Amino acid sequence: MPKNTKHFPLPRQKRTLLLLEWCAGFRPAGSIWVLLLALRGFSLVEIGAAEGVFHAVSLCGELPSGLLADLLGRRRTLAAGQAMFLLSPLLLMCSESLTGVCLSMAVLALGFNLQSGTREAMAYETMLQAGQEDGYLKFSSLQNAVYRLSDGGAMLLAGATMILGWRRACLLDAAIALLGLAAALSLTEPVCPGREGPAATPRALPAALRDTILGAWDLLRTDRTAGAIMLVNALIGACATLTRFFLQERVEAAVTAPALLGPALFALGLGGGLAGLITAPLDRLPYWKAAALAGTGTVLCALLSRGTLLPVLMASGLAAGMLDDALQLVSDKRLNARFPSAQRATLVSVSSMAFSLFMIPLSPLFGWMQSAGL
Repeated sequence: MPKNTKHFPLPRQKRTLLLLEWCAGFRPAGSIWVLLLALRGFSLVEIGAAEGVFHAVSLCGELPSGLLADLLGRRRTLAAGQAMFLLSPLLLMCSESLTGVCLSMAVLALGFNLQSGTREAMAYETMLQAGQEDGYLKFSSLQNAVYRLSDGGAMLLAGATMILGWRRACLLDAAIALLGLAAALSLTEPVCPGREGPAATPRALPAALRDTILGAWDLLRTDRTAGAIMLVNALIGACATLTRFFLQERVEAAVTAPALLGPALFALGLGGGLAGLITAPLDRLPYWKAAALAGTGTVLCALLSRGTLLPVLMASGLAAGMLDDALQLVSDKRLNARFPSAQRATLVSVSSMAFSLFMIPLSPLFGWMQSAGL
């Protein structure tokens, strides 16, 4: 595959991609939106309805957003996602009714859809064009660490956000998204093998859409290994995510002082940021051995999360986060090596859809197990 390494601005491109990860993770109002809405007088039922709208839109928008990234270009799609991140807090700030809040959550979900799959495709194609695809795992680990730490930092500042007030907090989220939009527009679109140009023209869009869907379906139909990796990674990821989710309530009950809750929840989020410590050793193993180790460790963390001792709860949450993100990074590397460039974002979105489909039945199951003490 021809590579244009001489004129491709790899260092600047990598710095910009890391800045986008920080902008996506550091959303002070977004990190405590439930609390902010409750303080504005919205009931838990209304907040739950808004959360339901978010997940419904997210599930429906995952595949179309991947298609857009493959057809119209990753730079444009990332910029559109940042525009959604800019619009969502502005809508939330102006909304006085549940309808407006739901609209804000739908726009936010679309923003995440447009980022999901697109950022992985952009990072991999960037490294590929620069002739450094072997360094993708290391760079994607760094991206993951930046996102997790910025997200945890926003949660750690929850008290300061409350003092700032919900209107100013929403404006701060919008300002950060505006920075992300400028960063996305400054990216260089890598040349995508399999396309005539960096993006499909409006006239060629229907044919390009057909070719992208058929190409993605052909790979999923013929490459059973890729499909199996998607399913196994999604199942383990869903179990790890739900383990960390239900740990929040356990940790809240186990802390000795309310002031310790924020730092404790921040510490729980560090697991994903530390995943890079075990990603390389896992990657050196055959994939199925790595998945078996991560899956066994996740099951053990889920069992330990039903306890009451704070050190055990913290350890299980940190381990679940590390195993989840490490296996995700290893899976992304293996899958990207099998995906054709022209359908890369679409196929990554299919992988994300598998995670959502597992979350739907497993969420009530994990809740029942926790409440039943099983």
